[in-house]
Amino acid sequence: MRFNIHTVVSALALSAAVAWGIAQSAEPPNHPDLRTGPNHQTNNAPREKTAIVIPVEEEVDFGLFAFLKRSVAQALEKHPDVIVFKINTYGGELQSAFDIVDLMTGIKACSTYAFVEQKAISAGALIALSSNHIAMGASTTIGDCAPITQGNDGIIMLGEKIQSPLRAKFRTLAERNGYPSLLAQAMVTADLGVVTAKKNGAKETEFFTAKQWAGLSDKDKAAYSEHKTLVPEGQLLTMTDREAKEYGFSIGSYTNLDEFLRDRHWRQSEEIQTTWSENLVRIIGKFSPILMLIGFGALYMEFKTPGLSIFGVIGVVCLAIVFGSKYAVGLANHTELLILLMGFSLFFVEMYLFPGTFIAGFLGVLLVIAALTLSLQTFTVPDPTMPWELKGLIDHLSLTLGMAMLALFIPLLALRFVIPYLPGQAKVVADATLADARAVDPVTAKLPVGTTGTTKTALRPTGKAQFGEETVQVSSRGEFIEPGLAVEVCQILGNKIVVRRKEIPA
Repeated sequence: MRFNIHTVVSALALSAAVAWGIAQSAEPPNHPDLRTGPNHQTNNAPREKTAIVIPVEEEVDFGLFAFLKRSVAQALEKHPDVIVFKINTYGGELQSAFDIVDLMTGIKACSTYAFVEQKAISAGALIALSSNHIAMGASTTIGDCAPITQGNDGIIMLGEKIQSPLRAKFRTLAERNGYPSLLAQAMVTADLGVVTAKKNGAKETEFFTAKQWAGLSDKDKAAYSEHKTLVPEGQLLTMTDREAKEYGFSIGSYTNLDEFLRDRHWRQSEEIQTTWSENLVRIIGKFSPILMLIGFGALYMEFKTPGLSIFGVIGVVCLAIVFGSKYAVGLANHTELLILLMGFSLFFVEMYLFPGTFIAGFLGVLLVIAALTLSLQTFTVPDPTMPWELKGLIDHLSLTLGMAMLALFIPLLALRFVIPYLPGQAKVVADATLADARAVDPVTAKLPVGTTGTTKTALRPTGKAQFGEETVQVSSRGEFIEPGLAVEVCQILGNKIVVRRKEIPA
């Protein structure tokens, strides 16, 4: 299968179409400002209150934020009395949780309730506390929001630099919505310790840190008729539905959401569901590293054997799918899309217009890596505030570069596990395509000047040539030599074998 100009055009068009198509299918339409109030009734007749339910389920990520942003805007267009966020999550990305919190606290047109259907753990607890009120399902739990990460020795808890702003966020939300501030902070920091106590004759419970209680004099402690350690030092606060009600977080426990709505005398007008495109975007996000690995590997194989366009198409499509999933949820905009398309364009310019220079191809790969890295960030370029999160940027750059470097091993894996099982001609084509993966090193080849062979790949000016039963990496003297032509060794420069085209007498 030989290259023609339609291949490049098709690959670039396909990459743009994939990114644009995913974005258009998942991108929410323009909606009015979230603070737009409901229409007021012109008569005094009583009106049944309406509630719109929005699920907050599975992992907290930017895909969930994009869904909630669309859902909140859609719900406010219908002017409900209440928005109920049905929560069932173990948490996820901290930055995405912060974005969701800002979205929910920005709702001014109606009251917000969080109904914990099963669990609101980690970032889920943070999202629940951002609602004006919390209700719990029977036998549900809420809490345990310590920031953690995956280290070499397993899961480790992040230090005070991360805990401090997270604890401040919990404290702010608790004070805003009337939840016990100290207990909210105890969900984040394990070394607080919490002691509950009641003064003699009082009904209200007071909360102390373990150090505050230990610092009270015996006389002050005697003013309290009872006290107990609610959260021991070294542990995080996780509450059951009964404890959440007892300590002032929950307004009550209910068998299910329907019972909660009936108890409040609300009519559920709608439950907003995720679209197929939003679900697809979230699934793609989980497999992004694998798609990047395949994409970079396919582009590398196309670079080594131009003309077999299937590899170029596979590479472009895989990377375009990764980028398109981020573009769809707002992690990337037109700037990053332009960088990606410029990278693909320079790569194919190197391949088919100016082979052998390596400059255009190198810049193209760098631009593709830059576009994918920026698409993984929680901001878009250009952003006037430029919240450059250095650690996140380094992590995402390491992921992208790691996949690009690991992709160099794809030809070796293909030779070992794929090619032996291919039928007939497909095996021949693939074997020729991956010939470079098993080429003999020039130093060990020991080919004297004048040895003749045949080019296995195009020389631009470097490539592979076969001499007898050995495939060796060689270089031309600057000219482009197509595959399948006779060449002869004309010079040995250190560990570099230089060949020229051998003229066959007529």
